[in-house]
Amino acid sequence: MEIDLIRLDRDVARAERAWRAALGDLARRGPAPPAADQDGPSAAEARARLENPLDPLRRVSSRTTYLELTGKTPGLGAELGLASPTSPAAPDPTGLAAPLADWVYTLTLERVVWADRVRLAAAWHAASLTIDLPETAQLSPYEARLRLLADPTSAGRQLFAEALARGSGAVADAARILVERRHEAARRLAEEDLRAIEIPCDPPGGALAAAEALLRRTEPVIELEPTWHAALGRAVGRDAASGWPARLGPRWIEELFRATKLTEGLAIDLGPLPRPLGAASFARALARFGAALARASARARGPFALSHAPFDLRQARRAALFGGLVADPVFCARALGLGRGRALDQARATARSLVLSLRLDAATVSLVFGAGVDGGGHVLLRASRDRSDRFEETTARALGAPIPGALAGVVPALDPGAAVRLAGALLAARDRRSLIERFDEDWFRNPRAAESLRDEDGATRAPTRASEGDLEAGLEEMMRSLASL
Repeated sequence: MEIDLIRLDRDVARAERAWRAALGDLARRGPAPPAADQDGPSAAEARARLENPLDPLRRVSSRTTYLELTGKTPGLGAELGLASPTSPAAPDPTGLAAPLADWVYTLTLERVVWADRVRLAAAWHAASLTIDLPETAQLSPYEARLRLLADPTSAGRQLFAEALARGSGAVADAARILVERRHEAARRLAEEDLRAIEIPCDPPGGALAAAEALLRRTEPVIELEPTWHAALGRAVGRDAASGWPARLGPRWIEELFRATKLTEGLAIDLGPLPRPLGAASFARALARFGAALARASARARGPFALSHAPFDLRQARRAALFGGLVADPVFCARALGLGRGRALDQARATARSLVLSLRLDAATVSLVFGAGVDGGGHVLLRASRDRSDRFEETTARALGAPIPGALAGVVPALDPGAAVRLAGALLAARDRRSLIERFDEDWFRNPRAAESLRDEDGATRAPTRASEGDLEAGLEEMMRSLASL
């Protein structure tokens, strides 16, 4: 193999950081500068958000590099139409070629569809919705979605939900085009099934089976809602409001684990934290902490491609482990200062909100990878009527009421990351049980538990895929935990 794998690994790490930062900025702020500031600093920043972050790094985002890494580079005769076998893959004592190939595959697709991501962000941030609040206002779908989740009243949530369903056509169209382009780019790049990278499970169909099992088994433990926007309001966890700080910032999270030295010597980058709307906001913040902890621990040892994956199961497990603390009565008692009875009540209410969110992830897995009992791939690749019917049927099962078909690709975002989130949540249920058995119920305050987590996350070759049995065992443990509340 002529590629310098160590150097390529460093370039892939640099490209991944640039792409992830640009994507996050694009999603939060949109691609266009304010109309009143076309020539100011914000306009320059907006123009930068339009630039493809992977264009300067084509070496790590090209079909040529991918084929060379996988040993599938055609021989010279192929250009002339002559029989010419592909070159065999060279020996790889570093073990880097295969994981680097997954990264190059992923980054190549992202470079190709960047313009489609810009189009989608522009649709999200365009002031295209007219809403009476009671004064008439122009909002973007992005703002309407935030206000739907933030509004504490059913009437307010209904207002923003109806506005989204009525005026998010451009977002739905852009989401569909992005999926179509990404699947076409994947087809042209290689013959392999993209699901092998996006679903960190063996076999990949195990994630679909786990999604189906979770929807079936958690139905008796939740209260299905009469409308989809009522379900999303419940998922915010606003009825579990005791003990949380008024502000949600990095300092609160740092103080929770400072005595354990869990983050000592690590650079933990949490990025922008969510607004504190309810218990689910704190779950999201702690989940972001868990993923950042896994990234920082892995960064300290070994090459990037061996310690990070495009759809990273280890990060998803840690995100779910720490995010799930908000539904732990021991955490509610000892970290939030609630009495035993009140802590149990809050943990129970929070668990219901988290299960609703997980059911929506399970529905998303079905819509992205199965689209119904007969399979068929991503639901956005289907004809309009079929797409709408399957979307409404699947979301109704998850929430109790259907999300309108007009919002397919809008709420929820039908991204392939739902599979790794689902797998991570199920494996984290087993991780939590193991930590309790080894370090007691308050493992999150135990320095020895912190040391164990860091050692696991710092392992150069951590498991990157889960078996179907792993997912089944994780679901069993999750159900036992819910039954104990």
